Amino acid sequence: MKDKKIAVRGVLGDGDYNRPYKCNACGGIMIFKGVGEYECEDCRDIDFDDYGKARSYIERNPGSTQAQITEGTGVSAKSIRQMLKESRLEIASDSRTFLKCDICGINIRHGSLCDKCEVAYHRNKEEQERAARAISGYGMDTKPRESGEMRYINR
Repeated sequence: MKDKKIAVRGVLGDGDYNRPYKCNACGGIMIFKGVGEYECEDCRDIDFDDYGKARSYIERNPGSTQAQITEGTGVSAKSIRQMLKESRLEIASDSRTFLKCDICGINIRHGSLCDKCEVAYHRNKEEQERAARAISGYGMDTKPRESGEMRYINR
């Protein structure tokens, strides 16, 4: 995985990636501006999370390898692999190395599933949801409940 060439793919993921919360210059709160960039609300100093650092490095150095990005930015190789798995970054089209699909093992450039397996995975999830909704039995009826008023037993 050392020599994978990586290109930016502008898809956001959910990782934290060493997000700057406090400004290094004045201690103010850092506000998210987009694509890994943060700005201090007090002094307007700019800082980046790991994604922003990797993305700007790749924009300045297209076709960089994972090792070059790690060396040039200080972003860990583990974070770069996670960004590839989340489709935040993409292996360049001219690279000879790839990720593998988690299901079928085919070569892919980003994410964890190939297109075919991703469609099959989501269809399977949809079928499971339909099956869960179709289950019936005690306590699973969809009839409207009484309004909650008191009930009396006639003797």
